[in-house]
Amino acid sequence: MLRRVTLLALAVVAVVAIPASSAFAVNSPQQFSASVTPNKGGTKAKPTPVTLKVRPYFGDISADAAAPFATQTANVFFPAESVFNGKYFPSCANAKVLSAANSCPANSKVGSGTAAGVALGLTENLKVTIYNGPGGNKVELLVDGTSPLAIHSVIEGKLSKVTGKYGLKLSVPIPPDLQQPAPGAIATLTDFNTTLPVKFVKKGKKKIPYLGASGCATGKWNFGYIGDYTDGTSQTVDVTQACHK
Repeated sequence: MLRRVTLLALAVVAVVAIPASSAFAVNSPQQFSASVTPNKGGTKAKPTPVTLKVRPYFGDISADAAAPFATQTANVFFPAESVFNGKYFPSCANAKVLSAANSCPANSKVGSGTAAGVALGLTENLKVTIYNGPGGNKVELLVDGTSPLAIHSVIEGKLSKVTGKYGLKLSVPIPPDLQQPAPGAIATLTDFNTTLPVKFVKKGKKKIPYLGASGCATGKWNFGYIGDYTDGTSQTVDVTQACHK
């Protein structure tokens, strides 16, 4: 009931605060940072286990105060030398993460972080817990917040192979109820800061890392981000990290 009342209050404010026209262009510059530790590339036979840090964010969205926007899909690109071993790890499905995350297998929890969104001038700070998803190519991002709204939702990201300077792409569609938590209240995702630490499972006598780096061919690793927004536009950010063999 509290969530419904709060949503209703936001909706009433939104009728006054949001312009009738939805046509706009995003003026706020998308920011992105990504890195792995250590920055030493292993081999295909023995990848270096790594900790991954990823953060798409906006430093300032004041340029779009009169016409707020939401991210529809977050697309994160990882180096060609990336190794993802989700298929060897226990997994937890989207529905179970949402309803009973505490009962997910212990080794299915692979990371954590924080996030923030802004709607109608109000900031919602969120806790993020990351689970290995089913099928060996998914991650389940559990987001929880308490104010100004009670939020408990799962965002599912799907990994796919790509070619060129990248090796993997993580596509994360943002659920409609997080893009617009109340009628007319567009929620801008201003920060999504996550860490996936080094984590292993055993297969026989072998320890398999959740994430690894299989080499360093050019002395750098390429990361990228594409944010797709509700106005139909997108922004691309490329970053590199020095690496060595």
